[in-house]
Amino acid sequence: MKVELVRRFFFEAAHRNPNGNDAQQRLHGHSYRLEIIAAGQVESSCGWLIDFADIKAAVEPCVSRLDHQYLNDIPDFANPTVPVLRSWVVEHVRPNLPCLKDARISIVGDCAFRPVQLFADPAQDLPARWRFTFEAAQSLPQLPEEHQCRRLHGHSYRIEVGARGMEEIAPDLKATYALLDHRCLNDVDGLAGTTCEHLCEWLWERLSSTGHALTAVVVQETETARCVYYGR
Repeated sequence: MKVELVRRFFFEAAHRNPNGNDAQQRLHGHSYRLEIIAAGQVESSCGWLIDFADIKAAVEPCVSRLDHQYLNDIPDFANPTVPVLRSWVVEHVRPNLPCLKDARISIVGDCAFRPVQLFADPAQDLPARWRFTFEAAQSLPQLPEEHQCRRLHGHSYRIEVGARGMEEIAPDLKATYALLDHRCLNDVDGLAGTTCEHLCEWLWERLSSTGHALTAVVVQETETARCVYYGR
């Protein structure tokens, strides 16, 4: 039988696109999703095409070179767009994964202001809220030299904001998005060296100062890590 296997990876990186529009030329960052597709005939006595652990072993050296990095500093990436990254991954993975069929790279965030209204979720103790994403770079200079987050990197930040007046807060969310998107957070007033926790508090203070009664702020940096803040 012929099959295709898909193994998913994620990496967080900063970059500039020198050939892009004004926003893309600014220093910013993304959370990237990488899908590795292996294809072939299942012929082994184990009943699989290849062990998923072997796919991981073949791909992780490439992911390690990209994760928590400023991509423009890597010699192969004068213009690190998604197609360039995809070609680079295929070139470097194929020698160690002969059954590689393709690689797909996508940005986790929306790359636009597309707010979605979420219902209250009692199981997670979350009220009704708006969700949107923005793309930004950052570094945490307060951390030890060897910590990966001290390096310049990036995230597709996923933000959720709950308020008692959901319709009234929407314009201020768009203004906040414009201030943060396709930026380096270290250059934004009040966000130098910001953590996920600090960003929650900053968003709360900024939106509360315009008269909104907030009920929760959620900041998600990666697929597996987020912070929930209910105010002081």
